[in-house]
Amino acid sequence: MLERIFLANPRGFCAGVKYAISFVDTVFASNPADTLYVRKEIVHNQRVVDEMKKRGIKFIEELSEAPEGSTVIFSAHGVSPSVVAEAKERKLRIGDATCPLVTRVHRKARNIKDTHQIIYIGHRGHDEAIGTMGEAYMHLVEDENDVINLKDKIDTSKPLTYLMQTTLSVTDTKSIIRQIEETFPFVEHPQKDDICYATTERQEAVTFMIENVDAMLVIGSPNSSNSVRLLQLAKKTKPLSFRITSKEEVNPDYIKTNEIKTLGITAGASSPQVLVDEIVGELLKHFPNANVSLYPESREDTMSFKLPKDLLTQL
Repeated sequence: MLERIFLANPRGFCAGVKYAISFVDTVFASNPADTLYVRKEIVHNQRVVDEMKKRGIKFIEELSEAPEGSTVIFSAHGVSPSVVAEAKERKLRIGDATCPLVTRVHRKARNIKDTHQIIYIGHRGHDEAIGTMGEAYMHLVEDENDVINLKDKIDTSKPLTYLMQTTLSVTDTKSIIRQIEETFPFVEHPQKDDICYATTERQEAVTFMIENVDAMLVIGSPNSSNSVRLLQLAKKTKPLSFRITSKEEVNPDYIKTNEIKTLGITAGASSPQVLVDEIVGELLKHFPNANVSLYPESREDTMSFKLPKDLLTQL
């Protein structure tokens, strides 16, 4: 029987997600009569997207779905230069809600694309990886074997460095970097890695509490890279850990069958607090005597990003 629920802190929305959502909200509020389009999911959370759809905000996969001259917001994950060029051709008004930390990686790519060979550590097909890799020619690697397979594709007489997707697992990334060092001893290390503070802090919070719980519950969408990484991290130590996206997915029989007495809860960086509250409430319906509290060793996420003065650009 579930006796205790520990809430990880920090958890849920990061500064980049808050920035992107606030960006859309501010543009929409400035002229609610005009149709506002958002390219791709603004953040990888269906609840957030659905709430925006209810207000009349339209989500599109490609710019061709938006009428010429309309207003389109780029998602938090960023876009490649080819998307910006297409927006210019279609005379769109553009709002760039890309997380500033992702924008920093794009800037690094532009600065080195003519001087270095670039290895990109990321996940094939992820929106952030697609956007960043559009800035320059890069070799995508997802694991150590991918690095080894690059041996005949890298010119040892030219400078080599690497960039990273911001939402990766800190531990997994270290092992990939070690393989890059072994395979290409001449590699130049960036002054600072690209994994964002929120990813690191949320993974650290799980690491701190994992020994004192029977399982971790990760709240997040299946296409949320940082949520998937949190679950992978938790399952390494506590295999009973699991992930859900909403209160409807709460399964009390799983908790009872596996005799989970102490459950830790965290949430991916794109999961709103309301989801945490709803899921905890649902758990308490089935386990009313469970004690809910913040894990003692926790800290607040105080990072924030200011919106730019001019939100929209006429291309």
